[in-house]
Amino acid sequence: MTSTAGRPLVLISGYYGFDNLGDEAILEEICNELKELVPARDIVVLSANPISTTARYGITAIKRTDMRTMATMLRRCRLFISGGGGLFQNTRSLGSIMFYGGQILLSKMLGAKVMIFAQGIGPLTNSAAKQLTRAFFSMADLISVRDDASASMLTDWKIAATRTADPVWRLAETEPPDSVLNELPTDRPVFGLSLRITADLSPQHVSTLAEKMAAVLPADAHVLLLPLQAEQDLEPLSRFEQEWSRLGRSCSTLDTTSLTLPSQWISLFRRCRGLIAMRLHALILALKAGIPVAGIAYDPKVAHVLTEFEQPCLILTKDCQPEQWKEALKALVYAPDRLLEQSRPRLEVAQNSSCKNFSLLARILACKEVVG
Repeated sequence: MTSTAGRPLVLISGYYGFDNLGDEAILEEICNELKELVPARDIVVLSANPISTTARYGITAIKRTDMRTMATMLRRCRLFISGGGGLFQNTRSLGSIMFYGGQILLSKMLGAKVMIFAQGIGPLTNSAAKQLTRAFFSMADLISVRDDASASMLTDWKIAATRTADPVWRLAETEPPDSVLNELPTDRPVFGLSLRITADLSPQHVSTLAEKMAAVLPADAHVLLLPLQAEQDLEPLSRFEQEWSRLGRSCSTLDTTSLTLPSQWISLFRRCRGLIAMRLHALILALKAGIPVAGIAYDPKVAHVLTEFEQPCLILTKDCQPEQWKEALKALVYAPDRLLEQSRPRLEVAQNSSCKNFSLLARILACKEVVG
Protein backbone atom coordinates (compact mmCIF):
# COMPACT_ATOMS: atom_id res chain seq x y z
CA MET A 1 0.00 0.00 0.00
CA THR A 2 1.03 3.61 -0.59
CA SER A 3 2.56 5.33 2.44
CA THR A 4 0.38 8.03 4.00
CA ALA A 5 2.84 9.09 6.69
CA GLY A 6 2.34 12.68 7.80
CA ARG A 7 -1.20 12.82 6.42
CA PRO A 8 -3.59 13.07 9.40
CA LEU A 9 -7.05 13.44 7.86
CA VAL A 10 -9.79 10.87 7.32
CA LEU A 11 -12.36 11.97 4.74
CA ILE A 12 -15.85 10.40 4.69
CA SER A 13 -18.20 10.46 1.72
CA GLY A 14 -21.81 9.31 1.41
CA TYR A 15 -25.37 10.58 1.11
CA TYR A 16 -24.95 12.90 4.08
CA GLY A 17 -26.58 16.21 4.94
CA PHE A 18 -29.91 15.43 3.25
CA ASP A 19 -31.76 14.65 6.51
CA ASN A 20 -32.23 11.01 5.59
CA LEU A 21 -32.31 9.13 8.90
CA GLY A 22 -30.75 5.94 7.56
CA ASP A 23 -27.72 7.61 6.01
CA GLU A 24 -27.29 9.90 9.02
CA ALA A 25 -27.36 6.86 11.33
CA ILE A 26 -24.59 5.28 9.23
CA LEU A 27 -22.54 8.47 9.50
CA GLU A 28 -23.09 8.71 13.26
CA GLU A 29 -21.73 5.19 13.73
CA ILE A 30 -18.74 5.78 11.41
CA CYS A 31 -17.88 8.95 13.34
CA ASN A 32 -18.26 7.12 16.65
CA GLU A 33 -15.88 4.41 15.47
CA LEU A 34 -13.35 6.83 14.03
CA LYS A 35 -13.24 8.92 17.22
CA GLU A 36 -11.85 5.86 19.01
CA LEU A 37 -8.98 5.77 16.50
CA VAL A 38 -8.18 9.36 15.48
CA PRO A 39 -8.77 12.84 16.95
CA ALA A 40 -12.16 14.34 16.05
CA ARG A 41 -10.35 17.34 14.53
CA ASP A 42 -8.92 15.02 11.84
CA ILE A 43 -12.33 13.71 10.69
CA VAL A 44 -13.83 15.47 7.65
CA VAL A 45 -17.24 14.70 6.12
CA LEU A 46 -18.52 15.62 2.66
CA SER A 47 -22.05 16.91 3.28
CA ALA A 48 -24.92 18.69 1.56
CA ASN A 49 -25.32 20.70 4.78
CA PRO A 50 -21.87 21.16 6.37
CA ILE A 51 -23.11 23.43 9.19
CA SER A 52 -25.66 20.87 10.36
CA THR A 53 -23.25 17.94 10.01
CA THR A 54 -20.52 19.72 11.99
CA ALA A 55 -22.92 20.64 14.80
CA ARG A 56 -24.45 17.17 14.96
CA TYR A 57 -21.31 15.02 15.01
CA GLY A 58 -18.57 17.32 16.33
CA ILE A 59 -16.31 16.94 13.30
CA THR A 60 -15.35 19.09 10.30
CA ALA A 61 -17.66 19.08 7.28
CA ILE A 62 -17.30 20.59 3.83
CA LYS A 63 -19.68 20.96 0.91
CA ARG A 64 -19.91 17.67 -0.98
CA THR A 65 -19.78 19.46 -4.36
CA ASP A 66 -16.76 21.64 -3.49
CA MET A 67 -14.17 19.70 -5.48
CA ARG A 68 -11.39 22.26 -4.94
CA THR A 69 -11.62 22.03 -1.14
CA MET A 70 -12.01 18.27 -1.35
CA ALA A 71 -8.82 18.00 -3.42
CA THR A 72 -6.97 20.15 -0.88
CA MET A 73 -8.18 17.91 1.94
CA LEU A 74 -7.26 14.73 0.05
CA ARG A 75 -3.62 15.87 -0.22
CA ARG A 76 -3.56 15.73 3.61
CA CYS A 77 -5.71 12.61 3.81
CA ARG A 78 -4.51 9.21 5.04
CA LEU A 79 -7.83 7.47 4.35
CA PHE A 80 -10.86 8.14 2.18
CA ILE A 81 -14.00 6.28 3.30
CA SER A 82 -16.76 5.74 0.78
CA GLY A 83 -19.45 5.40 3.42
CA GLY A 84 -22.17 2.84 3.94
CA GLY A 85 -25.50 2.60 2.19
CA GLY A 86 -26.32 2.00 -1.46
CA LEU A 87 -24.21 4.56 -3.28
CA PHE A 88 -23.38 2.51 -6.36
CA GLN A 89 -26.69 2.06 -8.16
CA ASN A 90 -28.28 3.36 -11.34
CA THR A 91 -31.95 3.47 -10.35
CA ARG A 92 -32.30 6.79 -12.18
CA SER A 93 -29.04 7.22 -14.09
CA LEU A 94 -25.30 6.61 -13.95
CA GLY A 95 -24.92 9.87 -12.00
CA SER A 96 -24.55 8.32 -8.55
CA ILE A 97 -21.95 5.81 -9.74
CA MET A 98 -19.95 8.52 -11.50
CA PHE A 99 -20.17 10.92 -8.54
CA TYR A 100 -19.01 8.48 -5.86
CA GLY A 101 -16.67 6.61 -8.17
CA GLY A 102 -15.04 9.84 -9.25
CA GLN A 103 -14.26 10.58 -5.60
CA ILE A 104 -12.52 7.22 -5.28
CA LEU A 105 -10.48 7.92 -8.43
CA LEU A 106 -9.47 11.38 -7.20
CA SER A 107 -8.51 9.99 -3.79
CA LYS A 108 -6.20 7.42 -5.36
CA MET A 109 -4.69 10.02 -7.68
CA LEU A 110 -3.88 12.24 -4.69
CA GLY A 111 -2.31 9.45 -2.65
CA ALA A 112 -5.00 8.53 -0.10
CA LYS A 113 -5.94 4.99 0.81
CA VAL A 114 -9.55 4.08 0.03
CA MET A 115 -11.94 2.00 2.10
CA ILE A 116 -15.39 1.15 0.77
CA PHE A 117 -17.32 0.83 4.01
CA ALA A 118 -20.23 -1.62 4.45
CA GLN A 119 -21.95 -0.81 1.20
CA GLY A 120 -24.75 -2.58 -0.60
CA ILE A 121 -24.19 -2.64 -4.36
CA GLY A 122 -27.01 -2.08 -6.81
CA PRO A 123 -29.35 -2.26 -8.42
CA LEU A 124 -27.12 -2.19 -11.48
CA THR A 125 -29.43 -2.51 -14.45
CA ASN A 126 -27.10 -2.35 -17.43
CA SER A 127 -23.58 -3.30 -18.49
CA ALA A 128 -22.24 0.26 -18.25
CA ALA A 129 -23.30 0.50 -14.59
CA LYS A 130 -21.69 -2.86 -13.82
CA GLN A 131 -18.46 -2.10 -15.66
CA LEU A 132 -18.05 1.31 -14.02
CA THR A 133 -18.80 -0.03 -10.54
CA ARG A 134 -16.35 -2.88 -11.04
CA ALA A 135 -13.65 -0.44 -12.18
CA PHE A 136 -14.12 1.90 -9.21
CA PHE A 137 -14.28 -0.93 -6.64
CA SER A 138 -11.08 -2.41 -8.05
CA MET A 139 -9.27 0.80 -7.04
CA ALA A 140 -10.08 0.42 -3.33
CA ASP A 141 -7.51 -0.77 -0.79
CA LEU A 142 -10.18 -2.38 1.37
CA ILE A 143 -13.85 -3.25 0.86
CA SER A 144 -16.60 -4.40 3.20
CA VAL A 145 -20.16 -5.06 2.03
CA ARG A 146 -23.34 -5.45 4.05
CA ASP A 147 -25.16 -8.26 2.19
CA ASP A 148 -24.58 -11.58 0.47
CA ALA A 149 -25.66 -10.37 -2.96
CA SER A 150 -23.00 -7.64 -2.97
CA ALA A 151 -20.35 -10.06 -1.72
CA SER A 152 -21.28 -12.55 -4.44
CA MET A 153 -21.09 -9.87 -7.13
CA LEU A 154 -17.57 -8.88 -6.04
CA THR A 155 -16.52 -12.54 -5.94
CA ASP A 156 -17.69 -12.90 -9.54
CA TRP A 157 -15.63 -9.82 -10.38
CA LYS A 158 -12.60 -11.32 -8.56
CA ILE A 159 -12.46 -8.35 -6.18
CA ALA A 160 -11.60 -9.15 -2.55
CA ALA A 161 -14.14 -8.01 0.05
CA THR A 162 -15.30 -8.85 3.56
CA ARG A 163 -18.96 -9.59 4.24
CA THR A 164 -19.96 -7.56 7.29
CA ALA A 165 -23.32 -5.90 8.07
CA ASP A 166 -24.93 -2.48 8.09
CA PRO A 167 -23.00 -0.18 10.49
CA VAL A 168 -26.25 0.85 12.20
CA TRP A 169 -26.54 -2.56 13.88
CA ARG A 170 -23.66 -1.37 16.11
CA LEU A 171 -25.08 2.09 16.87
CA ALA A 172 -25.47 2.76 20.61
CA GLU A 173 -28.78 4.15 21.87
CA THR A 174 -29.01 7.74 23.16
CA GLU A 175 -31.91 9.47 24.87
CA PRO A 176 -34.14 11.90 22.95
CA PRO A 177 -35.23 15.17 24.56
CA ASP A 178 -38.31 15.16 26.79
CA SER A 179 -40.11 17.39 24.30
CA VAL A 180 -40.11 14.49 21.83
CA LEU A 181 -41.06 11.82 24.34
CA ASN A 182 -43.95 13.98 25.53
CA GLU A 183 -45.49 13.63 22.06
CA LEU A 184 -46.12 9.93 22.68
CA PRO A 185 -49.37 8.98 24.44
CA THR A 186 -48.83 6.94 27.61
CA ASP A 187 -52.41 5.81 28.13
CA ARG A 188 -52.76 3.63 25.00
CA PRO A 189 -50.63 1.43 22.73
CA VAL A 190 -48.50 3.27 20.18
CA PHE A 191 -47.58 1.78 16.80
CA GLY A 192 -45.07 3.51 14.51
CA LEU A 193 -45.59 3.88 10.76
CA SER A 194 -42.91 4.67 8.19
CA LEU A 195 -43.89 5.28 4.55
CA ARG A 196 -42.00 6.84 1.66
CA ILE A 197 -42.71 7.90 -1.90
CA THR A 198 -42.11 5.14 -4.41
CA ALA A 199 -43.61 4.32 -7.78
CA ASP A 200 -45.05 1.09 -6.36
CA LEU A 201 -46.95 2.72 -3.47
CA SER A 202 -50.29 3.85 -4.88
CA PRO A 203 -53.09 5.78 -3.13
CA GLN A 204 -55.03 2.50 -3.18
CA HIS A 205 -52.21 0.81 -1.26
CA VAL A 206 -52.33 3.52 1.41
CA SER A 207 -56.11 3.26 1.69
CA THR A 208 -55.93 -0.54 1.97
CA LEU A 209 -53.18 -0.29 4.59
CA ALA A 210 -55.30 2.06 6.71
CA GLU A 211 -58.33 -0.23 6.44
CA LYS A 212 -56.40 -3.36 7.40
CA MET A 213 -54.58 -1.63 10.25
CA ALA A 214 -57.93 -0.39 11.56
CA ALA A 215 -59.29 -3.93 11.41
CA VAL A 216 -56.35 -5.40 13.35
CA LEU A 217 -54.91 -2.77 15.72
CA PRO A 218 -56.64 -2.28 19.09
CA ALA A 219 -59.47 0.27 19.02
CA ASP A 220 -57.52 2.63 21.29
CA ALA A 221 -54.22 2.28 19.36
CA HIS A 222 -52.42 5.49 18.39
CA VAL A 223 -50.38 5.51 15.17
CA LEU A 224 -47.22 7.62 15.27
CA LEU A 225 -46.35 8.81 11.75
CA LEU A 226 -42.58 8.82 11.27
CA PRO A 227 -40.97 11.01 8.57
CA LEU A 228 -37.45 9.61 8.28
CA GLN A 229 -36.80 11.92 5.32
CA ALA A 230 -39.45 14.62 5.23
CA GLU A 231 -39.33 15.42 1.52
CA GLN A 232 -40.04 11.79 0.57
CA ASP A 233 -42.16 10.66 3.50
CA LEU A 234 -44.62 13.40 4.42
CA GLU A 235 -46.81 13.04 1.33
CA PRO A 236 -47.73 9.33 1.78
CA LEU A 237 -47.94 9.79 5.57
CA SER A 238 -50.35 12.69 5.09
CA ARG A 239 -52.44 10.55 2.77
CA PHE A 240 -52.52 7.81 5.41
CA GLU A 241 -53.50 10.34 8.07
CA GLN A 242 -56.52 11.37 6.00
CA GLU A 243 -57.62 7.76 5.57
CA TRP A 244 -56.96 6.91 9.23
CA SER A 245 -58.90 9.94 10.46
CA ARG A 246 -61.77 9.07 8.12
CA LEU A 247 -61.95 5.75 9.93
CA GLY A 248 -62.24 7.60 13.24
CA ARG A 249 -58.81 6.52 14.50
CA SER A 250 -56.06 8.41 16.34
CA CYS A 251 -52.67 9.38 14.90
CA SER A 252 -50.07 12.15 14.97
CA THR A 253 -46.96 13.08 12.99
CA LEU A 254 -43.74 13.06 14.98
CA ASP A 255 -42.00 16.46 15.11
CA THR A 256 -38.41 15.43 14.40
CA THR A 257 -36.85 18.90 14.65
CA SER A 258 -35.68 18.34 18.24
CA LEU A 259 -34.03 14.98 17.45
CA THR A 260 -30.35 15.83 17.07
CA LEU A 261 -28.90 12.32 16.64
CA PRO A 262 -30.17 9.25 14.74
CA SER A 263 -29.33 7.09 17.77
CA GLN A 264 -32.13 8.85 19.68
CA TRP A 265 -34.64 7.06 17.45
CA ILE A 266 -33.74 3.73 19.07
CA SER A 267 -35.05 5.00 22.40
CA LEU A 268 -38.09 6.44 20.64
CA PHE A 269 -38.90 3.09 19.00
CA ARG A 270 -38.50 1.33 22.36
CA ARG A 271 -41.61 3.16 23.51
CA CYS A 272 -43.72 1.74 20.67
CA ARG A 273 -45.64 -1.54 20.71
CA GLY A 274 -44.59 -2.31 17.14
CA LEU A 275 -43.59 -0.76 13.82
CA ILE A 276 -44.97 -0.97 10.28
CA ALA A 277 -42.33 0.38 7.92
CA MET A 278 -41.07 0.71 4.38
CA ARG A 279 -37.66 2.18 5.18
CA LEU A 280 -34.79 -0.22 5.89
CA HIS A 281 -33.27 1.77 8.74
CA ALA A 282 -36.61 2.22 10.46
CA LEU A 283 -36.74 -1.58 10.62
CA ILE A 284 -33.12 -1.87 11.77
CA LEU A 285 -33.47 0.73 14.53
CA ALA A 286 -36.76 -0.79 15.72
CA LEU A 287 -35.29 -4.30 15.84
CA LYS A 288 -32.34 -2.89 17.82
CA ALA A 289 -34.89 -1.34 20.20
CA GLY A 290 -36.42 -4.77 20.77
CA ILE A 291 -39.84 -4.27 19.23
CA PRO A 292 -41.50 -6.43 16.54
CA VAL A 293 -41.83 -5.08 13.01
CA ALA A 294 -43.89 -5.62 9.90
CA GLY A 295 -42.21 -4.41 6.74
CA ILE A 296 -43.60 -3.19 3.43
CA ALA A 297 -41.19 -4.74 0.96
CA TYR A 298 -40.79 -2.13 -1.77
CA ASP A 299 -37.09 -2.97 -2.18
CA PRO A 300 -35.01 -6.19 -2.07
CA LYS A 301 -32.94 -4.98 0.90
CA VAL A 302 -36.15 -4.53 2.93
CA ALA A 303 -37.40 -7.98 1.95
CA HIS A 304 -34.00 -9.43 2.91
CA VAL A 305 -33.99 -8.09 6.48
CA LEU A 306 -37.59 -9.22 7.02
CA THR A 307 -36.74 -12.72 5.82
CA GLU A 308 -33.53 -12.85 7.84
CA PHE A 309 -35.29 -11.77 11.05
CA GLU A 310 -38.46 -13.77 10.35
CA GLN A 311 -40.70 -10.71 10.64
CA PRO A 312 -44.00 -10.36 8.73
CA CYS A 313 -43.88 -8.80 5.29
CA LEU A 314 -46.57 -6.84 3.46
CA ILE A 315 -45.82 -7.61 -0.16
CA LEU A 316 -46.13 -4.47 -2.27
CA THR A 317 -47.55 -5.28 -5.71
CA LYS A 318 -49.73 -3.41 -8.16
CA ASP A 319 -52.64 -5.62 -7.14
CA CYS A 320 -53.28 -5.24 -3.41
CA GLN A 321 -53.35 -8.41 -1.36
CA PRO A 322 -55.53 -7.21 1.52
CA GLU A 323 -55.92 -10.57 3.25
CA GLN A 324 -52.16 -11.23 3.16
CA TRP A 325 -51.59 -7.75 4.62
CA LYS A 326 -54.16 -8.42 7.33
CA GLU A 327 -52.45 -11.67 8.34
CA ALA A 328 -49.06 -9.94 8.49
CA LEU A 329 -50.50 -7.23 10.73
CA LYS A 330 -52.16 -9.84 12.95
CA ALA A 331 -48.76 -11.42 13.58
CA LEU A 332 -47.39 -8.03 14.65
CA VAL A 333 -50.27 -7.31 17.02
CA TYR A 334 -51.15 -10.75 18.40
CA ALA A 335 -47.83 -12.62 18.31
CA PRO A 336 -45.20 -10.02 19.32
CA ASP A 337 -43.40 -12.36 21.73
CA ARG A 338 -42.93 -14.96 19.00
CA LEU A 339 -41.60 -12.32 16.59
CA LEU A 340 -39.15 -11.03 19.20
CA GLU A 341 -37.97 -14.54 20.03
CA GLN A 342 -37.27 -15.12 16.33
CA SER A 343 -35.38 -11.85 15.96
CA ARG A 344 -33.08 -11.99 19.02
CA PRO A 345 -30.46 -14.51 17.81
CA ARG A 346 -30.33 -12.83 14.42
CA LEU A 347 -29.84 -9.46 16.08
CA GLU A 348 -26.74 -10.78 17.85
CA VAL A 349 -25.37 -12.13 14.56
CA ALA A 350 -25.97 -8.79 12.80
CA GLN A 351 -24.29 -6.84 15.59
CA ASN A 352 -21.27 -9.14 15.58
CA SER A 353 -20.97 -8.88 11.79
CA SER A 354 -21.22 -5.10 12.02
CA CYS A 355 -18.30 -5.07 14.47
CA LYS A 356 -16.10 -6.38 11.65
CA ASN A 357 -16.37 -2.96 9.99
CA PHE A 358 -14.68 -1.39 13.01
CA SER A 359 -11.94 -4.04 13.07
CA LEU A 360 -11.16 -3.48 9.40
CA LEU A 361 -11.16 0.29 9.88
CA ALA A 362 -8.72 -0.02 12.78
CA ARG A 363 -6.42 -2.23 10.74
CA ILE A 364 -6.23 0.03 7.71
CA LEU A 365 -5.64 3.08 9.89
CA ALA A 366 -2.85 1.19 11.64
CA CYS A 367 -1.31 0.75 8.16
CA LYS A 368 -1.41 -3.01 8.45
CA GLU A 369 -1.88 -5.06 5.33
CA VAL A 370 -5.54 -6.04 5.12
CA VAL A 371 -6.67 -9.15 3.33
CA GLY A 372 -10.35 -9.17 2.26
